[in-house]
Amino acid sequence: MDRVTLISKKELDIYMNTTRQKLLRQLSIANAPMTPKMLADKLQISASGVQHHIKKLMLLGLVELDHTELINGITASFYKPAQVTVQVGLTQSDAFAEQRKVLIQNSIAQVYDGFQKQMKKRIELHGDKDPYNLKKRGDIMSGVVHLNRQQSDDLMRLITEYIEGHVTPTADSSPWEYAIIAYNAENICDE
Repeated sequence: MDRVTLISKKELDIYMNTTRQKLLRQLSIANAPMTPKMLADKLQISASGVQHHIKKLMLLGLVELDHTELINGITASFYKPAQVTVQVGLTQSDAFAEQRKVLIQNSIAQVYDGFQKQMKKRIELHGDKDPYNLKKRGDIMSGVVHLNRQQSDDLMRLITEYIEGHVTPTADSSPWEYAIIAYNAENICDE
């Protein structure tokens, strides 16, 4: 999968815009490309506003035109998220380091909030309080595993390959949102 690395202030400002983040999320969880009108209805903003945000995201290579269709005599453009990994340059120490940190924290918080809402909705709709049944529909796991160098390389490769192999929606798939943090914690307590 291609990578888009955001380095400049302009790139970060385009990406960090709250509306654009919502637009990217909506495109990512949709099982099909969407028009600006469809996105506007979902996000409750104007279609022209959506079109403006799409153009900005296309400049970064994060959204692309999927196809056009003639609908009631009007050519409708359908957009989809580009199959790229976004890197915000967390390892860079520059004037935008705090912006990057906040972006990542917000991204993780958004996934957690979505998880909470989905679990609550599932329980309300189905009365499903069996934790084993709920785990099939999502889970939060944390802890420590002990891996040698080869095992840690294998873990990161498995995660990356699995995610990259499942980014394209299919007719029988449903979107699973994720936030994965995995790192070598050796000597972290010594600091």
